[in-house]
Amino acid sequence: MNSQHSFHISGTHTPLSPLQRGRDNCYAKWPPIVERVDNLGYVEGRGQHFYSHDIGRSSELGGRIYYLNGDTMCNDAGVSSNTYQVVLDRKKATEAMYLSINGDGFVAPLINKNEEETQYLSLPENKTKRFAFWCFGGIVEISPGLGWVWYQKYIIDELDKSLNLVGVGLARISQDRTGLAGQLSSARMPGLMFQSGEPLFGSFSTLVDGDMVYLWGQKDSDIFLARVPRANCQHRHMYQYWNGTEYGSQITEAAPVLQDYQQGQIFQSDLFGPHLWLFVGCTRWVDSQVMIGLSCQLQGPWDVHPIHMATGIKDPVNYRYCIYPHPWATNMTNGKLLVTWCDHWPGGVIAAKIRFATVGTTHWAHIPLSGYSDRVIHTAMSKTSEVCRENGLTLDELTDPHRLSVRGIDQQGVERAANMIRDSIAIAKKEEMAGLDAAAVEAPRPGF
Repeated sequence: MNSQHSFHISGTHTPLSPLQRGRDNCYAKWPPIVERVDNLGYVEGRGQHFYSHDIGRSSELGGRIYYLNGDTMCNDAGVSSNTYQVVLDRKKATEAMYLSINGDGFVAPLINKNEEETQYLSLPENKTKRFAFWCFGGIVEISPGLGWVWYQKYIIDELDKSLNLVGVGLARISQDRTGLAGQLSSARMPGLMFQSGEPLFGSFSTLVDGDMVYLWGQKDSDIFLARVPRANCQHRHMYQYWNGTEYGSQITEAAPVLQDYQQGQIFQSDLFGPHLWLFVGCTRWVDSQVMIGLSCQLQGPWDVHPIHMATGIKDPVNYRYCIYPHPWATNMTNGKLLVTWCDHWPGGVIAAKIRFATVGTTHWAHIPLSGYSDRVIHTAMSKTSEVCRENGLTLDELTDPHRLSVRGIDQQGVERAANMIRDSIAIAKKEEMAGLDAAAVEAPRPGF
């Protein structure tokens, strides 16, 4: 008698579907192997003047994608220290429009000077200075169309090109949801959230996970991790800091989770396996290397590898910086990721699509037994147990090789084990068919 089965070897409560020919899903291999890099050119406004700028960190707010920029050179109109562009079509990641350009060509900043700062710049001794508000960490969306951004505040002297870090401020970002374009506005919170001598939490990377906002910040060569309830981002006393063992209330006890990285983003992705944390960024060593890291936990440990040497277009000589991933722009289930980096003036933000070597999952994780006899099913189950014992694996581990690679378990060993199971099923099926054929030959024919 035939039994209808989809052989369940995953250890979960949801049966796996029968095997389909080919691969309907795949993950990139880890450690990463880059197969191809396609440079897509600059991110610029369709039909707009090209403004040289940097950063280019993307965020989603109210269903729209925005690039947050740093110093934007507005030609004769001056320098705007922070601007933004909106992506009109997610399939065209290099087309992004400025929404606030004045008549003289000056791009209005997202975060503006306050009255005190304006008065400071009006003093004769400060005539060569300006304020900069740089949003390296992106926008955290708290509710549709409403979010927070942590920005680094600097005083820059254009005469001697000196940068004086003041600290990290916090601004509420609101999206105009009545118009079609999705224009943004900001409201700065009074004072600073973190001083220049503290880790600059929120200005390296940020993300929301459940009811908590997680924030990474630099101090010297170290990067630290903090968290705060998403409803209390403006309240400093609600922040907690990872101390190497747990989250505590003392910022002085914070322990570093990464070292020697200048910019980047941490986010959750299935690129290398289900529900892992990824880091993409650049080092402090101005080496133009695109770095990618993987971890099972937000606090690490991180396994980080260089994957590509970023190149310039208008400025091919100097180093590249502000390297960021844009997971919204590509289908990561086929091993692709959009990354941007900056070249120096007169350049801008350059986009590139990186394709990683992949390994399929459904071609071995879904063992097809629908329509097989009880004998074949029994053979498959017995062989599975035998293979697991011989290879030191569990049933769960046969279906999740990418997490195993993070834990140091051999990917090829897992695939060999799955292949042995498939081979045993094929042999059992062949033997069963041979037996049925022999029985048919020996059986008396009707009517004779």
